Amino acid sequence: MSVLTIRISEKEKAELLRRAKESGLSAGALVRRMINEAPLTSADDLLKEVERRMGDKSLRVRRKK
Repeated sequence: MSVLTIRISEKEKAELLRRAKESGLSAGALVRRMINEAPLTSADDLLKEVERRMGDKSLRVRRKK
């Protein structure tokens, strides 16, 4: 099994734990679920994903005015 190590701030860690608790998952399970979502293979895929998530309050992404 591969191990992925990332560095996050205390603020980011608290946000991850909050989102995991809201989802009823452990932090590790939430991260695995995020990683296993459909991969982005092109810039067009990334743009579509950003458009889909614009204004998402759980991600704190603000809609452009």
